[in-house]
Amino acid sequence: MRFRAFISVDIDASRSLRDLCDELRGSRAHLKVVNPDIMHITLKFMGDIEEGGVPDVIDVMRSSAEGVAPFEFKIKGMGAFPSRNRIKVVWVGIPNPGHMVTIAERLDRGLSSIGFQREKRRFTPHLTVARARFSKNVDVVQEIIERWENHDFGSQQVNSIRLKKSVLAPKGPTYYIVEEIPLL
Repeated sequence: MRFRAFISVDIDASRSLRDLCDELRGSRAHLKVVNPDIMHITLKFMGDIEEGGVPDVIDVMRSSAEGVAPFEFKIKGMGAFPSRNRIKVVWVGIPNPGHMVTIAERLDRGLSSIGFQREKRRFTPHLTVARARFSKNVDVVQEIIERWENHDFGSQQVNSIRLKKSVLAPKGPTYYIVEEIPLL
C-alpha cells in the first residue's frame, strides 16, 4: 500500500503566528491558510511511497540525524514565493536554521540512494503559512506581508525529525506520525 509522505520538523505555533494566520484568513484574498496546529518545516517531500520501503527511509533518517544535537532556531520575517507581485506561497522566515540545512541535505542525498529524486533547488527553510488559489485581493496580502515582514515570531527547539503520512481532504490535510527520530 502507498501513502503520501514527507519528513519534517514540527512547529509549536506561537500566539503571533496564530494571529498572522487569522489575519490572512480574514483578508478576503483567495488563500488556503495553513492550520497552525499542523505547521511544520518540510525537510524532504517524498510523494507517494510504498509501506514496504518505510524501514529504508527510517534508516536514512537515522543516519541523517546522526551526530546532530537538539538545537534552536528563530522564526522571523515574512515574504512570498515566487515574489510579492506573483504570490503563490506566503511564508515566514527561518533566518538561522541551525542544523536543519545539514539534515535536509543528508536526507536528500541518502534518500536518492534508495530511489527518491534529488531536489533541484537548494533547501531553503521556511514555514508555509498560506497558498494562493487565485490572485484576488493580492494587494491586501502584500500589505499584510509588509506589516509583518520584520516580526519576530519566537524561537523553536528541535529535538527530533518526523516521517509523516499525509492524507488530503477537502477541509485540509491530516498528518500522521509514522516514525520519530530523536536528535541526540
